[in-house]
Amino acid sequence: MDRFKNILVSASPGHLEPITLRAAVKLAERNQARLTVIDVMESLPRTGRFATVEGRTVDLQAELTRHREETLRQLTQNMRAGEETEVKVLVGEPFIEVIRHVLDHDNDLVLVGGREVEPWETPEFSSAVMHLLRKCPVPVWVMRPPAADRLRVLALVDPDREDPVRDSLNDLVLELAVSIGRLEGGELHIGHAWELEGESTLRSSPFLGLSGDVVNVMAATTEEVHREQLNALLDRHPLTEVEAEVHLVEGDAGEVLPRLAEGLSVGLIVMGTVARTGISGLIIGNTAETILRLVRCSVLAVKPKGFVTPVKPAKPNARDRR
Repeated sequence: MDRFKNILVSASPGHLEPITLRAAVKLAERNQARLTVIDVMESLPRTGRFATVEGRTVDLQAELTRHREETLRQLTQNMRAGEETEVKVLVGEPFIEVIRHVLDHDNDLVLVGGREVEPWETPEFSSAVMHLLRKCPVPVWVMRPPAADRLRVLALVDPDREDPVRDSLNDLVLELAVSIGRLEGGELHIGHAWELEGESTLRSSPFLGLSGDVVNVMAATTEEVHREQLNALLDRHPLTEVEAEVHLVEGDAGEVLPRLAEGLSVGLIVMGTVARTGISGLIIGNTAETILRLVRCSVLAVKPKGFVTPVKPAKPNARDRR
């Protein structure tokens, strides 16, 4: 976790959850990192932006921005964020302004609060947060209140020897998950899903004529391939410094991995959000999208090296992060 040296905390929008700021301050102190707190307000329509009060014209956008900035500054002081913590209130589309700040100021981590989800509610993240998870070029940590006193971290991996970029993304996921588990004194769980493609058809189709025993062998072979690739990934990451349990589960990843997280009562999922490489314009993998829409805990989402956001920097000469 000491890789993060320039942390950006984004209010979501108009409200900054104390749990998010507290975690950011703690992480910045550990890493001796720069910390910036921002909020983004939508632009007022020009017809409603100015008002006449006692014979003078008042810029309501400027006044609201100034008030919000002072509120954020007071909150950061209450959290002992340090005098060097920078507070900004920007105007525009929230996710776009956050990503532009990342591009223009070389932030290496974005923290944003996620609303606590009741058991009967759909756990979907807000539209603004989903845009960040899809398009932000640096890791995004969406924080929700923990489910247990002791943090349980679930690293979701999908190793593939044929795809070195995706495999390197798995390395990053494990590195971050192990680091967080060690720093927080928590449990580490590692999850990977496998399935025999088209298994139900293979078992039921009268045209294929495959016996159940043959399909069983095919499934067992598929599982073994996934187990070998998972073990190869784990061999690169010593797990001696943290309690770790590996879960190789059968089924569609978008279904079984959220169930695994729910069953383990994990407080944080660490995962990659781009499933495949070599597809121009791909923002987020379908499986990752499904998982993000179903989980109730915090998520730290990372992208592979070389990911390019579709959002352009605000500064004309700003360097694209690649």
